[in-house]
Amino acid sequence: MAVWYRSHLVPFGLAVIAFLIITTGGWTRISDAGESCPDWPQCFGTWGFDVSEEEQAEWWEENPDEIDSRGAQHRYTTDQIFTEWAHRGLVGIIGILVIYSHYTAWSLKKEIGERTYRIHYIATAFLILQAVLGYITVDLDNAPWTVSLHLFMALMFTTSLLAVGLFWWNDQSGLPDNLKVKENDSNIINIVSITMLLVLAQLLLGAYLSTSYHRGACGVGTEGWPLCSSKIIPSLSEVGIMLQMSHRISALLVGGILIWARLKVEEESMVKAFNLALLFFGFNVALGGVYILSADEGNFPEWISLLHLLIGVLTFLSLAGAYLICVVSKREITDG
Repeated sequence: MAVWYRSHLVPFGLAVIAFLIITTGGWTRISDAGESCPDWPQCFGTWGFDVSEEEQAEWWEENPDEIDSRGAQHRYTTDQIFTEWAHRGLVGIIGILVIYSHYTAWSLKKEIGERTYRIHYIATAFLILQAVLGYITVDLDNAPWTVSLHLFMALMFTTSLLAVGLFWWNDQSGLPDNLKVKENDSNIINIVSITMLLVLAQLLLGAYLSTSYHRGACGVGTEGWPLCSSKIIPSLSEVGIMLQMSHRISALLVGGILIWARLKVEEESMVKAFNLALLFFGFNVALGGVYILSADEGNFPEWISLLHLLIGVLTFLSLAGAYLICVVSKREITDG
């Protein structure tokens, strides 16, 4: 039994890998490598990433029905192909590790309970859906809605791994007292749920905005932020400006609701979670401004874009973790 004492840490380790997958996925999009492997699951008909320009041209000649949004004459660098290849490789690795975690939970089913074991099926289902969406995203040339949906499924998969870890931990040895919510108060869960869903919506809107190439719709530099085209209330006749303003106004609303929620909660674990979420969110709002201010005639600092995405993901996961702690604590109080 001592060998498996910390077995609940396995799902948390998988959640870290899932975050790395989101990171590599974000960098794939930002480095313009989203179509660098036009087929799936292979890459230009091979399992490697060192594909020369001549080999790429040969593959396009053999597959005339395939489409690249940049044209069949476009060629990708080895670094771009490697980024997409590594992203897919991490998905394959985590698939094997999810099976291992599933087996470990099965071997401890009497100790951790049937309900905790069954949550693994949810994580596995999300992983399969994520892989399918990865194929669809490649097949549809990174259409904005597919990228947003792909990110959504990645977040659900990561959240399901956190759920497995927390339930497993609680059933095996019990959560620490400073993590538990001690009162069965439905208002706490409602507050956390609302803020978590709003942050999720804001995150997905940002992903759609970035992928739809409307990030510079309001202009760049001081013309584009904090104003839009140097105006407080710009004309909303263009789709890009509508998306930009929707993203900015919703950020203000979500920030206000986060502050309201922080003032409403009193449980120690929830206070810490909302403090962390507010820290991430505030930093990310400033980061979004720096991203526009640092741009020059359409040339955006892409590393800031990636950081903007990852901080948004951490904001969501901090609230998702708070929600799961509420659920685990409520189940323990109810069962007790």
